[in-house]
Amino acid sequence: MSTSASIRICLSERSRAILSVPNLIQHFVNEGWDYVDSKGIVTFLPIGDDDFNWLCETIGIQLLRKDSKAGCDLLIFNTNEMVFSLSIYRNKIVVESDIDITDFTWYLEKILPVFKNSSLQVEQIICEQVV
Repeated sequence: MSTSASIRICLSERSRAILSVPNLIQHFVNEGWDYVDSKGIVTFLPIGDDDFNWLCETIGIQLLRKDSKAGCDLLIFNTNEMVFSLSIYRNKIVVESDIDITDFTWYLEKILPVFKNSSLQVEQIICEQVV
């Protein structure tokens, strides 16, 4: 059985009105993340609305740390909710047991400055691990 870990972030009402996904991604790059892997490939979730029904879609992009092998899949569901799926070389807390614990502090220290520097106010943070 594999472990899954994620961080869910909800933004304040004011931040929802000013959220710009391209600007947010640029702020991630400015804070040491990248969306281009070592082979020059960008991995993203295509919108896939071939019928032009003008539906709301989830935006997804893979983010990789420039200073580490670790990364995550960022899914933006709407202007107030996004989830970071910590699935790429997930950082773990080192303990002398069989417990597999995600190091959420490591991720939060690298993700939260992006929101601060984007002038986006985080209203809620939920860290979750399922074994």
